[in-house]
Amino acid sequence: MTVPKLLRDLGIRQQLGLAAAVITLVSTLVLVYLMTLSSRHIASEQTKIISLALAEQLATQVNLAAVNQDELALAAILNRALRADWMSGAVLTNDRGDVIAKVGQTRPMFHVVPVTVDNTVRAQLKIYYGHQFASELRAQQTWTLAGLAVLIAAAMGGLGSQLGRVYSRSLTELKRQIPSTAEAIESANEIDAISERLMALPLELLAQQTDLDQPPAAINPTVIVIVSLDSLEHYVDTLNEDSLERYTQRLYQCLRTATATYGGKLRVVRQLRVALIFSDQGGRQAARSAIQAALLLQMLCKKQEDSSHLRYQVRCVMGRSDLKPLDDHSFYADLYVQNIFDHLEQAFQQDGLLWLESDLIDQPPFDENYQLGPLIQQFASVVGIPPETKQLLAEQAEKYTPKIS
Repeated sequence: MTVPKLLRDLGIRQQLGLAAAVITLVSTLVLVYLMTLSSRHIASEQTKIISLALAEQLATQVNLAAVNQDELALAAILNRALRADWMSGAVLTNDRGDVIAKVGQTRPMFHVVPVTVDNTVRAQLKIYYGHQFASELRAQQTWTLAGLAVLIAAAMGGLGSQLGRVYSRSLTELKRQIPSTAEAIESANEIDAISERLMALPLELLAQQTDLDQPPAAINPTVIVIVSLDSLEHYVDTLNEDSLERYTQRLYQCLRTATATYGGKLRVVRQLRVALIFSDQGGRQAARSAIQAALLLQMLCKKQEDSSHLRYQVRCVMGRSDLKPLDDHSFYADLYVQNIFDHLEQAFQQDGLLWLESDLIDQPPFDENYQLGPLIQQFASVVGIPPETKQLLAEQAEKYTPKIS
């Protein structure tokens, strides 16, 4: 199994943790390398300072032996110092320049330190120091920074793993909602496992989840009744708060009763405008339900006027939309019908309590039984209704009025 395939088979949690650790480690190691390059000069200066201080200490150790020219003592002191990593060699000369003692190897870099006795220079000590000491300092710094880089990478890997756990839980929950039809062992990677389950689903199951390829026959015409709450607009500024609340509640009960009686849906669509929405599989019953609901609403409002000193005038306009039945969470439908609302609003510029859009005039039940006025700006007013419909609506209004309070 190749490394890319092995990494791909890891879960989201392991992938994120590993990616965070590797990226952090590579980034920090690059920074360590750049810092090492830039610190060479600093390390060289540090080496000079440290080696000079050590040379001055060594000069104080050899001063008496140098004055006495005790070669054995000088050799012992210098050889002991030579074992230190910082020094590669040393040469001790007297005040005449004669070599008294010499150990180790000479190097390009050296310090000349005076050997004094009673504040008098009695000899010169030349200390040679090599690159080894500076290299060891740089190596120590480099390894320290590299270790810190590893610790940071491990910490970032842990954070990435925790973040991956959150994503893994969400993806695992999503995977559980997809039915599994395959018996093969699923990938440990959550995204691949989801993809495998989706690919294994039957095509006909996927087709049931989309509406894009449905034939036109599956589109159900919807009839919309826009209701203008004319009297409410007047009472908003004239009634006190308690009276306005009671008035609005009665008006709402009239709207709800008329809509529910004929199986529609009630929505507030704009200020002082509500919509009664009706739809059915065939499309014919929707128009009948819409007109009867609108007429029942006006009868119920008239009953309220007869029993109080307030007016309950509402005007209605009906139009059709080639939509499926609108559900309560249809964002697309809400956007689509806004143009229809704008179009139907034009009818309220005319007098009349009930108007039909021109597309409905030649459709049942309006093509036979209802009396319509002349067409004005694509709308016709309803001026007469069938006797049997009028009788039915009157009975319904008598039945429901006592329940509205």
